[in-house]
Amino acid sequence: MKLFQKKQKSGHDAFTNLILAACEDPQMRQQIMGILKLDPFNRQSLVGSIVSHLSIQGAPAELVEAIALLKDEEIAKKAKEVLGVDSLSKEQ
Repeated sequence: MKLFQKKQKSGHDAFTNLILAACEDPQMRQQIMGILKLDPFNRQSLVGSIVSHLSIQGAPAELVEAIALLKDEEIAKKAKEVLGVDSLSKEQ
């Protein structure tokens, strides 16, 4: 995926896999979209809480890292584009 080319080079294939899984799994898509619809402060706070919880629960490091990337405004914007968050929120 060209949108994530810069991050893939940095070793963030798990993030690309997370977004691809969200495209295929309606429940995961809904959860990721809910995060992405938040304003930056609330999104970053929620992602921080999720990352802490996942780390405590012993989730795979790749998953924790992929979720943590949603704190980044540029990455969140690109994820919104891929998942169509903005177009869906206008319909609701």
